[in-house]
Amino acid sequence: MQPIRLGVIGAGLIWIRRHQHTLATLQDAFVPVAFADPSPERRAQAAESYPDAMVVASHDELLALPKVDAVLVLTPIALNAPVALAALHAGKDVIMEKPIARSASEGTHLVEMARQLGRRLYVTEQMGYRRGEEILAEIIASGEIGDLVMWERVEHLEGDKAQGPMSFASTRWRKEADFPLGTLFDGGIHVIAALTKVFGRPERVWATGKKLGEDYGEFDHVAMLFAYANGSTGMLSHSSRLAPDRNHFTVYGSAGSIAVEWKQLTVIKQGQAARVVDLPDDDANLTMWRALADGFHTGSTPAYTAERALQDVLILESVDRAIHQNQVVAVGEPQPLGHGYE
Repeated sequence: MQPIRLGVIGAGLIWIRRHQHTLATLQDAFVPVAFADPSPERRAQAAESYPDAMVVASHDELLALPKVDAVLVLTPIALNAPVALAALHAGKDVIMEKPIARSASEGTHLVEMARQLGRRLYVTEQMGYRRGEEILAEIIASGEIGDLVMWERVEHLEGDKAQGPMSFASTRWRKEADFPLGTLFDGGIHVIAALTKVFGRPERVWATGKKLGEDYGEFDHVAMLFAYANGSTGMLSHSSRLAPDRNHFTVYGSAGSIAVEWKQLTVIKQGQAARVVDLPDDDANLTMWRALADGFHTGSTPAYTAERALQDVLILESVDRAIHQNQVVAVGEPQPLGHGYE
């Protein structure tokens, strides 16, 4: 089995802090052979770390390299879909950072072109691979807490532990956000991906948004109310400014509830001792990359498909519309696009 020869477009923070270290453990599956980044400093770092790789300034130069089998698109959100589309047209398979696009229409076009051109299109969303959400969904489906009634989650972000130029908050494209909703559309899409994995696609949403500080997009706090086809309701508060000391996630059923924490679930039923379920301490990013490797080498379908990525953008687009229209908005469903893409 020959490793996939990978061209990395964007050798910035997400590459340095996340994907570089994971791919170093999967050298039998992927080998970086080229890098493209407009920053001379980033190019110098890539050349030092990968002396055998070609390092260029533009993605067009990288896409012209015949030795590149697939590209890893790690660009600012506004460039994700355009760069991925250019890679597809250049005959490359694509692995791209979330979100898949800034809008559902842009994402739909990208997925459709991957299908037409017969290329793979994968989106890196580690929450699509974490075992904890699967276990939560299994307990709900088992009926242990009765019929699902509602869930509520407060997700107010803690500050990035990395400081200075290694902090995600330091990036100019995040400060001068050229995408909807602010931090909810960037880091918050991880939360949406986790929630849709457990509860599925909501049918309707109502939302409010507030701006509490400077920079980082249109809203610093978004409150959302989701309605599902099974009659259940979900409430989500997401903020990059409000204090994180009261974060919580609880699922309520007709016969009990589940307190959700990162490493454990606590199932509570009246008159019974609480049942604690320890969650595996898995590396979802590594699990994701192994699944992507299987997709290339065996043809299997990764858990988080491009269509799921498109669905999550569609949910956030509906949240944005609900805020600006000040009314309940129907959440559409991605149109079926046939087969031939992932």
